[in-house]
Amino acid sequence: MSSSNVTNIDSLEDLHRAILQFTDEVRQIAEDIKANTHRTEDAFSHGYPAYWKRQISLAEQRLDEAKDQLAAKTSSPRPQDTPAATEERKRVRDAQARLRCCQEKHQRARQWSLKISRDCDQLLSPLSEILDQCDSVLPPAASELRKLINHLRAYADQKTEN
Repeated sequence: MSSSNVTNIDSLEDLHRAILQFTDEVRQIAEDIKANTHRTEDAFSHGYPAYWKRQISLAEQRLDEAKDQLAAKTSSPRPQDTPAATEERKRVRDAQARLRCCQEKHQRARQWSLKISRDCDQLLSPLSEILDQCDSVLPPAASELRKLINHLRAYADQKTEN
């Protein structure tokens, strides 16, 4: 029978603990990245487009109100009695500019939604592989190392008894 010269089983214990700790830390980091990725995708896919859609609706309401105020100010039975309505015309222009801005932002939010969604999908695929490694490869490796350590300890104990 061949002999072995195992001098430090404790270093293997340290390796075993390090593998378990590494697995837990990687899993936690990967889960955090996954959660943040889902939140980001949700914000860009739903939150921002919905926000700008609401802003478009508000801008349309303000534009209608400004046009109504302008119409009320400029309508008079006699043309020579019409007031200048400078403020009302400015409100209409401002409301139109705000509506255009909201529409542009909504369109950009929809474009970004598609890009962010693709990018998030590209990130989540390898992340799933990392999580799979943490669940299916590293724990059995740590378990196998534990068995080897136990066998080495038993062997070392037999050697010291003889």
